[in-house]
Amino acid sequence: MFKYASSTALNQVVTRPPGWRQATRDGVWRMLLAAVLTFATILVGAGVAHADPPGTPCPAGSFCSWPAANFAGKVHALGVQATAMEQCVRLQQGIDAQSFVNNTGHPVTVYQDPNCDTEAEFATYPTGSQAPQATFVARAIKIWSH
Repeated sequence: MFKYASSTALNQVVTRPPGWRQATRDGVWRMLLAAVLTFATILVGAGVAHADPPGTPCPAGSFCSWPAANFAGKVHALGVQATAMEQCVRLQQGIDAQSFVNNTGHPVTVYQDPNCDTEAEFATYPTGSQAPQATFVARAIKIWSH
């Protein structure tokens, strides 16, 4: 009734292709390398998000801007008292701010366009906001009364 397979047939079923151990080791090393690279990328990315507060504090009632990222370079402060509310105000002539602090006590819209044109980039920052690396070069602001 039962037919038994010959030992030659069994050997063919159990036999693995040549080099299977090396292929398995290569696959494990590739997965380990991918995991290490992913972890390293996460660590490097987490370090970029941190920025120290500005070395020169921004006075109360002022919008302060720096010409370089991470509050580097000479600070330029624009006081609320010298600024018309809800009017477009250009930052200092020739200055393209790449980092800034809103310490005005009011929301401030920062514009890429020096004339506050909304066709270019713009964003509104609440009071107390710090932007160590602005997503666009700031050239003008508008301080809101509310």
